[in-house]
Amino acid sequence: MNRLLKIISVATMTASLLVSALAQGQQQKNDQTAAAPGGGNTPGRIAKFTSTKAVGDSNITEDSAGKIGIGTTLPTSQLTVNGVIEVLSGGGIKFADGSLQATAGITKVWRDATLQGDGTQASPLGVSLPLILNGQSQSPTTGIIQATNTQISGIGIEGKGGFGGIGVLGRGGIATGNGTAGPGVVSVGGESVNGNGLVAGPGVIAFGGRGDVVNGVGVDAIGGEAGSGPDLSGGIGVRATGGDGKGTSKRGGTGIVAVGGTGLNGATRGLAGLFSGDVSVLGVLSKAGGSFKIDHPLDPENKYLSHSFVESPDMMNIYNGNITTDHNGLATVELPDYFQSLNSDFRYQLTVVGQFAQAIVAEEVKNNRFTIQTSAPGVKVSWQVTGIRQDAWANKNRIPVEEAKTERERGFYLHPAAFGKEEERGVEWANEPEMMREMKQRRLEAEQKRPRQR
Repeated sequence: MNRLLKIISVATMTASLLVSALAQGQQQKNDQTAAAPGGGNTPGRIAKFTSTKAVGDSNITEDSAGKIGIGTTLPTSQLTVNGVIEVLSGGGIKFADGSLQATAGITKVWRDATLQGDGTQASPLGVSLPLILNGQSQSPTTGIIQATNTQISGIGIEGKGGFGGIGVLGRGGIATGNGTAGPGVVSVGGESVNGNGLVAGPGVIAFGGRGDVVNGVGVDAIGGEAGSGPDLSGGIGVRATGGDGKGTSKRGGTGIVAVGGTGLNGATRGLAGLFSGDVSVLGVLSKAGGSFKIDHPLDPENKYLSHSFVESPDMMNIYNGNITTDHNGLATVELPDYFQSLNSDFRYQLTVVGQFAQAIVAEEVKNNRFTIQTSAPGVKVSWQVTGIRQDAWANKNRIPVEEAKTERERGFYLHPAAFGKEEERGVEWANEPEMMREMKQRRLEAEQKRPRQR
């Protein structure tokens, strides 16, 4: 049966191509009783005039489900095109939300919820480099990039630098007005849940790289250089604050815990800390021992000289000097003007120098001075006076001479090796068992990775 494609009012069509239904040709005469064009077309194929009097198949197909194909007889969606779609000037693709895409490529991807990659590769979302993200988060505490790894012990973000490069580099924001510039990197350890025995994760774990000549530094921190202001100090290299503790048997967290590296193959143990410069401690300094260590005055190139600290159960200050009595055998020792404000409980020692004579404290400290009297005139006396601190800080922070160990620390030692005990009997293992186990495990793993000497 011959078929006709009837075109109705082309001038009123509002699109370049309008297909409302499958064109069904039927034999008929036109208004001028012209002869019907001959030919035929395949069912499901949109008909077209192949000549002035013949109808044939076009490359447009509509299947029984209403799916249209251009250049294909097997459409798989509402409109399937096999080939190139060309959009001329002034046109574009309009989406259901009313947006019009008229550029040659996608310049941005916008999604009101989440953008997900669906693939089997390690990184289903592939992006060109460098990936630059600019914008403003919803709040100062919300990051532009957020990564959550739901895998147990999984890593949130991993960065690996190129040869000699930096793995992760963070720069804080610039402050304006009286504001404070933001930190380069802020790291918060993971929380522990579902159990009293679990330990929250550390904020930062840093491993120095292994080198053939010099090993890498775990954490290398340099304070910021003073800016253009008239009177500015340099920035702090490392700042650490321990966390708050809760409970009568607990204590606050430690700001910094440092342990020297284990000496292997005859090497000595490493230092827990090395300070090149002055050190200020705004609190109590507790130690097992102390000394000064300098280049030996008689052989500075080949020897060291060390002296131990003088210890006392009291917060003691020592003052000393030499004085010679007058023709009456009297001498007045002038002490610093702050002496009596700083000290109390004075104690005296007198030693006669150069001759046999008696010496006594004729008058004790009063108005920051005391008087010495000898049994003969013109006697040289070496004197020493001690006092116990009574300043405001000392009065509130007396150091206990003897104290019982806490229930947690009983059975543990500050120096277990000195008593022939294993390292697990140290008080650090009583107070921070999980941390100490982790540190020991990492040390053992590092030892196993090192090549053994034959």
